[in-house]
Amino acid sequence: MTAWIEVLTALTAGPDLPLRGTIHGVRAEGVSESFTGGFAYSGQPPMMVVPGHGCRVWRHGNKIRVENIDGEPIFISDGVRAWDFTGRSDRPLVGSPDRVIYLGPNQFLLHRRSAAEWAGNDFAQPAGEVEVTKLAGRECWTVQLAPPEGKPYPLRIWVDVESGQMLGYRIDEVGEGSRFVDVTVGETMDEALFVWDGPAVTPEEHQQLLRDEQLAAQREQVQWFTNNVTDAQLTVRVPVDFTPDSIRSTDSGGFDASNRVAMLSRRPRSVEGWEPKWGVPHYVWSTPLWDWAAGTIHADLDRAAVDELRQRIHPGEAVDRDRRIDPPGRGGNRSR
Repeated sequence: MTAWIEVLTALTAGPDLPLRGTIHGVRAEGVSESFTGGFAYSGQPPMMVVPGHGCRVWRHGNKIRVENIDGEPIFISDGVRAWDFTGRSDRPLVGSPDRVIYLGPNQFLLHRRSAAEWAGNDFAQPAGEVEVTKLAGRECWTVQLAPPEGKPYPLRIWVDVESGQMLGYRIDEVGEGSRFVDVTVGETMDEALFVWDGPAVTPEEHQQLLRDEQLAAQREQVQWFTNNVTDAQLTVRVPVDFTPDSIRSTDSGGFDASNRVAMLSRRPRSVEGWEPKWGVPHYVWSTPLWDWAAGTIHADLDRAAVDELRQRIHPGEAVDRDRRIDPPGRGGNRSR
């Protein structure tokens, strides 16, 4: 009988032989949704490979290449640099492997856990005997790992005897996991597989791109507000500046606008009127076409300030259903 320490040694200090293969998700036949607690089988459920959720892998030591089934790269690392293709940019993110980390499909099979991680209790200790079996044509050990507190089921893993590579995992009681459906071990690999020579961005450049995108979106929102609501300065006598720096508009012409001290919103006029679920005192009112709301975060609006604000955003329009709303614990509702 194989001892757990032999499996653990292979997992943490295996020979790291070159390996390539294809990984797919698996689930019990007849189960269309992903794993949900409480769904169980009596005995071993029949398994099926899930199409469309797999990846192709090349690995040698700390070098790795992961592609989707269509051949597009997801992650590449030569052990010194890593390239992540999962972001929003048309260029991958590049950095050291400790900063650019693979978090894509089937990461549990592709991340070699350290001995320290196996010393914990998060699916790290055996919950039964080690058995010898075959998976994807390879001789493997299989064993269940005990779940951590708060998780109901153990996790079964399959470990390649020759290479120490984890080839599959599954929650038997639910019938969901991932596995190599084909694998080749010991084949010579082209080092070019583990390098990307195209354009890339560093984490710092990526953060700057995100900031630039956010600023561009804010400018577009402010322009929408200027075109559709008002271009007037919205500082009122409290004084509070309602001029927004963040606007979310709707197809109906309604919007939610805010800055760090104030909020202003409107919706198409309804029969009952409209009240936002804000946690600060605010005023609501209606004009012939719209229901409005305005509130401040750190100041207490008074009636004169609200009247001044209304003259800035819809001067001369008739106003009804005008009242102040205090959230629970901040006083009762007060009408005009």
